[in-house]
Amino acid sequence: MESEDYLGHQVYQALRHALRDGGISPGRFYSETEFADLLGVSRTPVREALKALEREGVMIAARRRGYRLREFTEAEVDEIGSLREQLEVLVARTLANDHSSRDIAALTDVIRRQDADSDGKSMFALDEEFHLLAAECAGLPRTRKILEGLRSVMAAVTAGVSIPHEATAQRVAEHQQILIEIEQGNGDEAARLMHAHVKASHDTFRDAIRAHVSAGPLIKPLDR
Repeated sequence: MESEDYLGHQVYQALRHALRDGGISPGRFYSETEFADLLGVSRTPVREALKALEREGVMIAARRRGYRLREFTEAEVDEIGSLREQLEVLVARTLANDHSSRDIAALTDVIRRQDADSDGKSMFALDEEFHLLAAECAGLPRTRKILEGLRSVMAAVTAGVSIPHEATAQRVAEHQQILIEIEQGNGDEAARLMHAHVKASHDTFRDAIRAHVSAGPLIKPLDR
């Protein structure tokens, strides 16, 4: 029988993926029972997962109404982008200084699958896999966990926003170049390329959010 902690982690990941892939929409409330029925589990692991997302600042609880996605200020979005840049730079530099052939092979495989994703259906999933795997290979579990939470927040920020997948080829090329520098042990260059890569990605998200504003603002003042 699966432990409750493990089941709670599975539910947490399932909700993160639903959020990332557009399965959780802004502007509506979700109950523990609704998610439990959809996932085929009891309410206990769902409650644990929702509390974890609430701690990350992704979901917000409303008494007797359930949970909904939080709304974010522009300053918060910029802070998230800055945090990601700094942490990803740490990952790139650390991994360049100490990695194995197995690390390089695993990251190369993710890039290969990204390159084969011509329609962009797995764009966000594979991008997340590359970056979180890099942190794992670098031996930075706390950094990986923080990055996972930041990516959850960005998924909440961009819920309902159409992100163009035309830039996928550019992302793949940037991942490839970063990995080359990591494999060659060029920490400073890997860090520089990673910083530029994450900043460009954040700018793409910001542009998409601004384009979405005409249909209704996504970034709003927080409820007080």
